[in-house]
Amino acid sequence: MIRTITAIAIAAAAISAPAYAASDEFTMEIDLNRAQLETTEGAKAEFDKVSEQVAEECAAKQSVFNLGQKRYASMLCEQNMMKKVVAYVDNENFTEAYRESK
Repeated sequence: MIRTITAIAIAAAAISAPAYAASDEFTMEIDLNRAQLETTEGAKAEFDKVSEQVAEECAAKQSVFNLGQKRYASMLCEQNMMKKVVAYVDNENFTEAYRESK
């Protein structure tokens, strides 16, 4: 019985570790040209550029995990960071590009 409970606890910790790591707070600088945000096409280009920056940063932060956990943790990290970036940029065209990317 104790072995079963221990095995379940270890499995749960291993599965949930990426989620905890992805929720870690970190800051990053983004390269954003606000003049580009005035047009839909410019905002889409800026969104793509920023998304790539966020993906690279999240992948670097999650490098300690194995392949499956790393993908999951990176995905959560990217989702959380992009929500924060969209709120920070606070531009209608940029927000629309974010909505279209989903």
